[in-house]
Amino acid sequence: MENITASTLMESNQSQLRQLVLENTERIGRQDVIIDKLRMDNSSLSQEMRERYEWLENSRQEHDRSIKAIKECLKVIAQLQKASIIEHKMQIHELKKLFGENSEQMKKSSEKFDREMRKRDENLAREMKERDEKFDREMKEWKEEFAREMKERDEKFDREMKESKEEFAKEMKERDEKFDREMKESKEKFAREMKERDEKFAKEMKESKEEFAKELKESRDETNAAIRRISVEFLGATGHIVEGLAGSAVDKIFKDAGLDLLHYGKNIRPKQPGTNNKMEVDVLLGNDTFIVPVEVKADFTKRKVKRFVRQMEMFRTLFPEYDGKEVIAAIAAINYEGGADQLAHEDGLLVIRVSSDDIFSIDPFDVKTLRRF
Repeated sequence: MENITASTLMESNQSQLRQLVLENTERIGRQDVIIDKLRMDNSSLSQEMRERYEWLENSRQEHDRSIKAIKECLKVIAQLQKASIIEHKMQIHELKKLFGENSEQMKKSSEKFDREMRKRDENLAREMKERDEKFDREMKEWKEEFAREMKERDEKFDREMKESKEEFAKEMKERDEKFDREMKESKEKFAREMKERDEKFAKEMKESKEEFAKELKESRDETNAAIRRISVEFLGATGHIVEGLAGSAVDKIFKDAGLDLLHYGKNIRPKQPGTNNKMEVDVLLGNDTFIVPVEVKADFTKRKVKRFVRQMEMFRTLFPEYDGKEVIAAIAAINYEGGADQLAHEDGLLVIRVSSDDIFSIDPFDVKTLRRF
């Protein structure tokens, strides 16, 4: 009974070992087929070749891991065999103790089993050693052959890439030279045309300016009179709108408040060509240190305060001519609705108030705490 169990265990281990060897042999066969296919396609030096090389390298690594797993399995099988033999010997020893001197037949059977097991172990070890040596030789030859092929392909690829780069560089140089010639000719032609147009435009503008100046001079007095009349009517209708008063009064109240500023102008727009920003500075004051844009409204709401702050955040971009000076901002109005004046103080703005009697006053401020834009 014990002999049958040990024999069955050995046969099962040998069957598993044969199955592992068979699977490994099939895997090597599949790799040989892949290698033969790669040899047939070795004329193609492309990204697909590199991907196949990476795949083969991964397969080789997987194969190495399989070999390692097989060796580990063999080691386990050997340990199991050794454990089985030791267990069998212990069982034989127990049987000898039970049957004593009358167990001669059992002793012979045990010795026969031991001889058979040793013989099987020796044969199995010899076969596995021969197979491992053969497999190592084949893998070494395959690696050397594959390395030679890949080296030759890499050298060929490098040569072709070098030739392609030289040819491409030559073509690009010719195209650049041709483009430079065409651009030079185009620039010269464009410069001649622009010069002719500028001369013609300057002549036309000179004639137009002279005619316009003459017409403007004739209508200036009439226009100014009409503007003054309309302004007076408009200011009277809206309760003396602040826009008409700020230009001459704001600079004075700043001086009265201890900030000596000069009046730079009214309704100033950015000088940058092509800007889409519609910002217009109602009154602009300044000195050697500060620039103070003033936004003038009849009524200021919180929404208008926020809109003015957003515009001031773009002031330096739109008015680069004032770069190097500190920029603070002020608002002026008759009415501040819904806490608009408090919001302006919180945003670091100067707040100017206009009474119904056209009297301007400025809220107390500290220049150091005002916001710089």
